[in-house]
Amino acid sequence: MRFNEELRRYMEIVGCTATELSKETGISNAAISRYLNGKREPELSSEYFIKLTDALYKFAKEKSVSIKKSEIVNNLEESIIASKNSYNFEDFVGNFKLLQEALGLSNVSMGKALGYDASYISRIKKAERKPFDIDDFIERITNHIIENYSSAEKKNYISKIFECKVEELKDDEKYKSRIKSWLLERHTDYNEIIHGFLKRLDDFSIDDYLNEDFNKIKIPTSPIILRGSKTYYGVDGRKSSEEDFMKITFLSKSDEPIFFYNDLPMEKAAEDEKFKKRYVLAMSMLLKKGLHLNMIHNIDRPMTEMIMGMEGWFPMYMTGAISPYYFPKKPSEMFCTSHMTSGSVALSGECISNNQERGRFYITTKKDELSYFKMKSKYLLKKARPLMVIYTAEDEEKFQKFLKSEDDGSLKNVTSNAFKNMDFTVCRKWVAINKKLSPQIHFVIYNEKLGNAIRTYLMD
Repeated sequence: MRFNEELRRYMEIVGCTATELSKETGISNAAISRYLNGKREPELSSEYFIKLTDALYKFAKEKSVSIKKSEIVNNLEESIIASKNSYNFEDFVGNFKLLQEALGLSNVSMGKALGYDASYISRIKKAERKPFDIDDFIERITNHIIENYSSAEKKNYISKIFECKVEELKDDEKYKSRIKSWLLERHTDYNEIIHGFLKRLDDFSIDDYLNEDFNKIKIPTSPIILRGSKTYYGVDGRKSSEEDFMKITFLSKSDEPIFFYNDLPMEKAAEDEKFKKRYVLAMSMLLKKGLHLNMIHNIDRPMTEMIMGMEGWFPMYMTGAISPYYFPKKPSEMFCTSHMTSGSVALSGECISNNQERGRFYITTKKDELSYFKMKSKYLLKKARPLMVIYTAEDEEKFQKFLKSEDDGSLKNVTSNAFKNMDFTVCRKWVAINKKLSPQIHFVIYNEKLGNAIRTYLMD
């Protein structure tokens, strides 16, 4: 029996739902879903494995189900071993291709690194040839990564590919184990996710959005009075502080750019549907007023969540009023922070990770404090990298100059029958999505994770 089947069986025995299991273990609903769908398995004796077995045993005791903890542990361990021994070759091929593309290795360089001919690597990627000894083939891949991707910066990059914490790659044994298991796991079909993302972008019309939503917005003129500063606490305080920040900003006379950075979890705030609607409305009002937004996105999250987050922002991206950035690595694993500034107000928030209920949020309009927070915003922008650079129809000449300056012989133009309104320009450093109509606009994506996923999709 595979791990997902065994996990489902024990959940039925102890009478717990996926949501209850997620809440008890602290493992995200998305991760639990991947376990149950057979797309992911925890490492043997890992923190997640121990949390799962502890939770199942706790549910069993609470509901007076006669079962030993050792039985749960042993059967789940055996199911993981059985799952790994019965790997799916197509899953391995997809993972191998994704890894090679993410590392920027050609068939020649990958073959050289592993001790194989480039044509042999090509046939494996096409699923035309299976390695004679899959364990040896994976061992060679593992050794190559351990030897060449062990600096702190490269481990951080690899952790984003594997969607794991950097701590899981801390020593060589853990690193090896994670590489081997990842190559044999069934992951989310990135191609399917990317296709859906691009198709929705292809069909999207900014004119429809502006006519139906944006142009109906009326900017109020009644001022919100905040002299000095104010402190807020907890999840409700976070929502109130963000709403007040945006109210003060769009009712002020300042036309200075706005700065946003926020790595606080969105789950709690997103549960409030009214808050989400007010937030989107307020953001639209800021852009309608003509203010430019420099936004540093938190992309240290699974691909599915990252795509969902970006889709919410794309209508606003198309106005040309947002410059999106990201940090190469998350500033802190211990703390979560928010930092927002405009010409009239600043917001600074913080909480210990996973403890937003005790967060503290501070708004100020004091001149000296506002000056300090603006200086901090400029510093953070210097530390960030462009998530993408957006060229609107008015920037077409500028975009063409950019292409000429980047053309070192590696640029490729890619078209697909799947999209009626888009084509693509691809190189090693970035991927450009060229939308021809509604409106004409180019998104030059620099982020490695998203760029590699789109590049792999286009190659396939």
